[in-house]
Amino acid sequence: MKQYVLSTENVTKSFQNTEILHDINLSIEQGEVYGLIGENGAGKTTLLRVLSGLMKPTKGSIQLKVQKPYIGYMPQSCRFDDGLTVEETIRFFTKLRNADMKESFVLLDVLKLEGRKKVKHLSPGQQKKLQIVIAMAGNPDFYILDEPTAGLDPMATVEIKRIIKNIHMKGKSILISSHILQDMDEICTNIAILDKGYLTYNKEIHPYYMFTTSIISQEVVNELLQEDWKTGTAEAISVDVYRTTLTAHISREQVPTLVARLCECKVHIYEVKESNISQLVQEQLHIKEV
Repeated sequence: MKQYVLSTENVTKSFQNTEILHDINLSIEQGEVYGLIGENGAGKTTLLRVLSGLMKPTKGSIQLKVQKPYIGYMPQSCRFDDGLTVEETIRFFTKLRNADMKESFVLLDVLKLEGRKKVKHLSPGQQKKLQIVIAMAGNPDFYILDEPTAGLDPMATVEIKRIIKNIHMKGKSILISSHILQDMDEICTNIAILDKGYLTYNKEIHPYYMFTTSIISQEVVNELLQEDWKTGTAEAISVDVYRTTLTAHISREQVPTLVARLCECKVHIYEVKESNISQLVQEQLHIKEV
């Protein structure tokens, strides 16, 4: 039976007479990492603030089913007390959650943050690191992360992504917003696309492969479709109108088998590419424009 940590029903948010979010229905299961994608102004940050409880929805309902009475929220930008040190800031937030500070201080060392350094002397990247440490205080069951790697140097980006993956490995649920689609490819199990306040796409990620080939006859396609690829997809194999691009909804382990079958059928293979979130987003935009 599916266990949801977050479920929304027709969530709408308006500012004065302008509706920013329109009837958002989103359900996140335990252990899922949900990637929220959209252009600037699509309503992503507003949605995350509504889901985190910082804003009330104008209409609709939100159900949060977690054991601990708090979530790990990392805003896109945050202003701390400049007069406090990094260590004092962490002590303040961990005390609010009645949480153990040991793990937070271990994370400080991992991220190379100086506990005695004043918050006002932190760079934007160091501020981001402090935010993730605070979000993780008390080991929450559910995390909402708004652009967690934005503005970070390459090494810090690697560390933050490693931390997010470790959170996921512990069975935690995460809702993450980012413009860096490559990061989403490494982290997410599900994708939601927000466009002008509407949730236009909301699905689990199922990788597929694209083969650029010589012309493939329908007879060859029919032969391939007769094989059991065990993908759970009605049509595992398909070709484009020019019959030179084959799309295969198969597992990574099945790719060599398909390559061998195409070679047996005298089909030349010029390139094999695995799908990614960037392609998925482009396809969704193309579908909408047609």
